Formats: sequence, structure tokens, C-alpha cells
Amino acid sequence: MNDLNPTRILITAGATQEQIDEVRYLSNRSSGQIGTALAYSAATHGHQVTILHGIHSCTPPTHPRIAAIPYRSTRDLAALASEHWPSHDLLIMTAAVSDYTPVGGQVHGKLQREGTLTMNLAPTEDVVASLAEQARDNQSIIAFALEEQLTLEEAAKRKLQKKGVDAIVANPLGTMESDTIDATVYHKDGREVTPPESCSKTTFATWLIENLDMIFSST
Repeated sequence: MNDLNPTRILITAGATQEQIDEVRYLSNRSSGQIGTALAYSAATHGHQVTILHGIHSCTPPTHPRIAAIPYRSTRDLAALASEHWPSHDLLIMTAAVSDYTPVGGQVHGKLQREGTLTMNLAPTEDVVASLAEQARDNQSIIAFALEEQLTLEEAAKRKLQKKGVDAIVANPLGTMESDTIDATVYHKDGREVTPPESCSKTTFATWLIENLDMIFSST
């Protein structure tokens, strides 16, 4: 997966939005900063990149090897990812996907403030797990796990197995709205790979792209 052997990389970045009405939505604080940094680093290392990015996330960098496609909801992201995944070799899933969406979809117009409001929510599709089920033997997936520091390793390893991905980047909640990241990459074969401690997200992105061969090497 180095410059001499370019790879087609699919990257998801930013936050999904689950519409409540025509004004409001459920979302999260993910900026898409890591995903966009990964896209740029991958492109400058010779890889062909498709980045699916949240509509209000960081603007993807302009580069001749980057195709940027916006999405809004989890359903949008799932449809786009399923469409593009078959033509790519590697998926790096940094998108922060909503766990729930309003039952019945969005309300027409704008909800008015008239006393207490009760909202029914339904679980969304586990996008990365669905893509892992579709993956061919020659495709690989790196997922991301954002968890509390005290339970980070345990939760990341549990997600690694549950979602059926090849590797997972475990990073603490403090990563959100921060310019730095403290991460550990856990591989499904039990190996752990650690980037430079407390590095910038740009440095981390470069490190990850430059070490894809090491991450996926069988030892």
C-alpha cells in the first residue's frame, strides 16, 4: 500500500445528521478533521481517494486524486458507502455515525415549543459492520472507536470483533474538538501498533498512511 503500489482508499469523515424537523437534527461534535487529513495524506502518497464527508464537516482538501462526496444522514452514508466500497481496496471509517434516528423520519415543517415533547428513536444501521460483511478477501477495513479512557482498550477490542473489521483505532473522548490525538491501533490478529504519542491529527494521518503495510503485515 505504499507509493509504488497505489491503493484505492475509501474514507468516511465527519458526523451524520438525523433530521427531526426541517430545522433541527440529531448529530454529534465530530469535525471530520482526521478523515480529511487522511484523505490528503493518502492522495499525496499516490493513492486514489474517495472521501464521503458530513455536510457540515471540514471541507475536504482539493487534490486531483481526491473525489469528495457529501452525505447527510446515516442512511445516505450507508447507501454511498455500499455503492463505492466494491471499487476500493481499503476503507478507513472515521465518520461518527448516529446510533439513533427519529422513528418515522422527520416531521414536516417546524416543531413548535408547546410543553413537553417525547421523541421515539430507532437504532440506525451499523454501517461499518455491514460493509465488513460485504468485503472481499482482498479488501481491508480500519474502523475508529471513540470511548472513555478507562474503558478504551476493552471497548475497542470488543468493537473490533463485533464489527468484523481488520483493525481499529482506539482514541479517547478528548480527541473530539482537539488538535491532537492519543491513539492505539489494534489488529484482529492481536497485534498493537502505536503512533507517536499525543501527536497532531495531521501527523497521525501521515503516520497511518505511511504505515499501512506494517499495520496489515502478517507477523
